[in-house]
Amino acid sequence: MWFCARVFALVLGVSAAGFAATKDSQPPDREMLKMMEFLREMEMVKQIDMLQDMQRLENSDQVKNSAPQKSAPGKTKELSK
Repeated sequence: MWFCARVFALVLGVSAAGFAATKDSQPPDREMLKMMEFLREMEMVKQIDMLQDMQRLENSDQVKNSAPQKSAPGKTKELSK
């Protein structure tokens, strides 16, 4: 029971400290918002590039699989007469 009380007090203390920190901080300015938007766009560009690379790899795999492969010459037994 004593352990639960300590954990509860710790959770209350951390949440109160977190609330105090966010209450005093200023909202992000316009330049910071632009930078955040730019970073989001860059992440989207990276994801699009990655998807295109994956599609190129899939297409090249399909081309390799559909191309006929040369088989090794098989050994044929000659029948003696």
